[in-house]
Amino acid sequence: MFANLLQLLSRRPAGAGEGHGIVEEVRVPDARESRSPRSERIIIGCWILIALKCWLVAWLMAAYHVPINPWWVVGPTLAAAAITTGLYLWRT
Repeated sequence: MFANLLQLLSRRPAGAGEGHGIVEEVRVPDARESRSPRSERIIIGCWILIALKCWLVAWLMAAYHVPINPWWVVGPTLAAAAITTGLYLWRT
């Protein structure tokens, strides 16, 4: 509708300049960002802290005779850490 109105107002004949506004090819550069060494050091540090936490929880539950399995605490921690690390490593 607006294209025809613009043709009418500009008094250009129909079909004039056709083919000049057609996109023939689009190239998209690789949009994947490179990994940050600082972020990877932080992730490694967090995994070390998670390992220490898992060991501490297991030791404390055994030392104080807590009547639950330590995997109820350790399992969700490891699962969440694995998911977030996986998302970082395999992002697009």
